[in-house]
Amino acid sequence: PAQIHAGPPRATQRRGRRDAAMASAEVAVQGAVPKWYQDDLVKQPRSKTHKTVELKVYNSEETLSVPVTTSTTVLDVKGFIGSKLMMDPYELSFLVKQGCAWRVQSDHEEIARKVVVRGIRGFTRQRHIWPTPIAVIGTGHAGLRQAMYFIKNKEFNFVVYDRKAKVGGTSWWDQANTTSKLQTELGTYHLQYDEDNPVPKNMSTWPTRDELLAHFEEVAQEYGIMPYTKMCTNIKTITIEAGTRKEQEAEMMRTRRTFATQSYKLLLEPTDGTGDGRGDHIGATGEECREADHSAVIMYPGNLTIPRRFCYKGEEEFGGSIAYAICNDFEYSEVTGKEVAIVGHGAFGVENLRTCLEYSAKRVYIICRRKNLSCPRVTSWFCNQAANAISARLFMVCSEPAYKLIGFDPWSYYAVHTNERRTNVSLVQKARFGIGDVYFLAIAMGMCEVIEDDIKRLSKGTVHLMGGRKVQVSSLLKLLGFNGNFDVDRLLQLKTMHGYWCDADFRRFIIAEPIGVNATNFSGTSFSPGVRSWVELPAHFLWFPNDFSVVNASGLLPQHSAEPENDRPAYVIDARHGTTTSMVLPGMIVALAESGAVYGPIKRKKQLECHPMRKYLQECEEEWMEYGKRWQA
Repeated sequence: PAQIHAGPPRATQRRGRRDAAMASAEVAVQGAVPKWYQDDLVKQPRSKTHKTVELKVYNSEETLSVPVTTSTTVLDVKGFIGSKLMMDPYELSFLVKQGCAWRVQSDHEEIARKVVVRGIRGFTRQRHIWPTPIAVIGTGHAGLRQAMYFIKNKEFNFVVYDRKAKVGGTSWWDQANTTSKLQTELGTYHLQYDEDNPVPKNMSTWPTRDELLAHFEEVAQEYGIMPYTKMCTNIKTITIEAGTRKEQEAEMMRTRRTFATQSYKLLLEPTDGTGDGRGDHIGATGEECREADHSAVIMYPGNLTIPRRFCYKGEEEFGGSIAYAICNDFEYSEVTGKEVAIVGHGAFGVENLRTCLEYSAKRVYIICRRKNLSCPRVTSWFCNQAANAISARLFMVCSEPAYKLIGFDPWSYYAVHTNERRTNVSLVQKARFGIGDVYFLAIAMGMCEVIEDDIKRLSKGTVHLMGGRKVQVSSLLKLLGFNGNFDVDRLLQLKTMHGYWCDADFRRFIIAEPIGVNATNFSGTSFSPGVRSWVELPAHFLWFPNDFSVVNASGLLPQHSAEPENDRPAYVIDARHGTTTSMVLPGMIVALAESGAVYGPIKRKKQLECHPMRKYLQECEEEWMEYGKRWQA
């Protein structure tokens, strides 16, 4: 008898009190029940037995089955529905049949097994219908992915514009040379990058510019994008048509919406399809422009489009070729058997190192004020195959063998911020990683030398450095990075970026790949995973406009205005701005958090499907040996 009345073991009692306290705290936060009920939860813990509740929409046959515990309250389920539909849960009422009558369940009651829900039309949110099409500007990687996302989700009220005659975008048509290749892997850089689409077939691991442009064209045709495009069309101006502030406020009060009527009139200028992304040449035909009304504008202007220019003293005396080595403005056959200097240590500088050596340059000097981190192929593959982001410390450890080969200490680079034990690491640098093994092999074999110095002046065939060294070369390639185009700010009438939106207007969305590196964790080194999430953002807030007011009112979206002194338009955001925005949005919008939960598994699946580990390592080895044998000869 003593044992019978002793009660449960102490450990069980502690767990019961802990669960009851947590339940009490949860209810207290909700503020939905009196204190006596909270005290009762401590004395009598909630039941953890599972059951299934069937919710039925009032005056509808639509039902939803929800797994809950026996002690789940009506308010718990209201909160669940409210978070899914982004509505006030107190606007809902739950009806339960009791005998021959119906009664409304109180919020503190345990949810019944069969409930009728009043206050909603269905368990799926109703999309906002816009009176005129959504304008998408740009048919590069991101613009085409936006079109694919709209079509997949049965949103057909859109038009995609581009001043060129063919799809592909600024990065591959204008910036890239015919010799350019994808630095990262195909598995995380292709248009079909989605949970439902197959990976590309019959393409190389690191495809060339022409391969990628053919891929874009093929996918645009196969997935039915072209009927929604208007090529050879330049957007000359965008006029925002809206009422006065007083009229807008009155409309919002009347309609109980968080936004007022506003439209965008685009002036469309016919082109011959030869225009470039820099705006130096639009390719206008001189034909009459026409206007088109749109309900929203989504713009993907491409990566930074204007090469940063700088003239060194004595360029007129140099005698050899001086070029920016983009847009096919340099003939690489000129470096065959000769020595060449590359100014700049970013991703495009590393790309030009490969190209010069493929054209049998005798030796390449990379001249830079300070070295940027470069990424070996294996490290890039490892990042892109990981379902969860890897730490910056692990990124560095993966890269160490390549740096040891050339005698460099990557931990001493300006970009690396770490504690003494190297347990906490952040990587912050202005340039993107150059990715590839050619950089490391070329330095190891003496085909390339990295010189940390600045150029003082040029003389005939000679680069004079600030430190006093003279470098004899036949060509000078200036890879000083890119700037954004202020014409983009003017076109969108953009003053301040709020996240990815112009002046906190959810109907004007713009993003170019954020500049630089600023991270303690790395989810990848490629473009498609980011684009997969980007295209979802404008679509969601155009379908459910009231959600944007919740995000904007929080004040958590980072802001950026133009910096003329740094030649940086407002739309050019940095990596920190992009990361912060991408963290804030799913933290406040449940639908975005749910869809984002699959990003990691999708990335891993696509990467390993295209590049199984052993096959990828074999390809890396073959590439390494091929270059090594060529340079030994």
